[in-house]
Amino acid sequence: MQRRNNGLFWGIFLLTFGVLFLARRAGWLDVDWHSLVDLWPVLLILAGINIILERRGSAAAFVTTIMLAVAVPTTLFGFFTHDRDNFGMRWSHDDDDDNDDNNNDSDNDSDDENSDDDNKDEAYRSERRRRVTETLQSNTFSESMTDDTREAVLKLSGGAGRFTISDPTSELIKADTKQNVGSYSMSVDRDATTHIPTIELKPTEENQNVDLTDGKFENRVDVHLNAKPTWTMDVALGAGQGDLDVSAYAVRSLKLAAGAADLDLKLGARADMSDVKLDVGAASVTVRVPKEVGCRIKKDGALNLEQLDDFTDVGGGEFVSPNYDSAAKKMTIRFDGGISRFKVVRY
Repeated sequence: MQRRNNGLFWGIFLLTFGVLFLARRAGWLDVDWHSLVDLWPVLLILAGINIILERRGSAAAFVTTIMLAVAVPTTLFGFFTHDRDNFGMRWSHDDDDDNDDNNNDSDNDSDDENSDDDNKDEAYRSERRRRVTETLQSNTFSESMTDDTREAVLKLSGGAGRFTISDPTSELIKADTKQNVGSYSMSVDRDATTHIPTIELKPTEENQNVDLTDGKFENRVDVHLNAKPTWTMDVALGAGQGDLDVSAYAVRSLKLAAGAADLDLKLGARADMSDVKLDVGAASVTVRVPKEVGCRIKKDGALNLEQLDDFTDVGGGEFVSPNYDSAAKKMTIRFDGGISRFKVVRY
């Protein structure tokens, strides 16, 4: 029953999310999203009930799964909606008007002011969308590779957008960014004793007040690294998509944090020992691990739907690959997720 409910949850989840975004762009929605977001603790209660019912094999778990599949994307959508505070202010104005029933002139003036405010808000949003579309900029960052570089550290951060790590480069790093809101900066600090470089690539503007639902926002970062050093990576992403292929690199340690994101992480067999830590919110995560690597998975989280084919459950939230004891190279994956889908594929 649990496998069937897992598929049902993600099918309805994606369907609901898609309908909400489509309705938003078409102008069909006029909802006080702020009040919905404030009800997020209800999700925890509902998730707890769902887990209890599923473990008892109750048929009622079918109903709570459907409720979660609709409630979770609806609440997340509220976080992405730039206009929710504006809705809250309009409701406040309406409440003030209701408290002054004896002054009709004041009510009419207030209505006129609200109408003017609405027009100004719409004009502001239209102008912002126009500027966002016209200010798309691209930048390239690079740092030359030196012969004495045996280890390197990458710190990559970003908000909402699409992030990729792919084919190696002859440089120490080469990064291409493309965005229409804000910009990125890169710094490289080399330790005076070890000569280990620490590369930090991050947005220059921490608070980018962006409406993700209007289809105009673009933020893309493509990273290429040198394959010779042993890498330590610390990646922190917000909402969006991450396609991180680090199979060509010797990765000693990888920390990946993300919010509401779709993540595809491909790991390699270059390092003798690899430690991977995944800390995500409402995300769909697929991790690809080479078959020749012995892999141990330690999983924790509130409501995780996992697909761990060919792994053996050894208890306590731990799973191991069949060749873990005999493999010359080993990897540990620590997964901590909120309401997430977690899948590990051996290739």
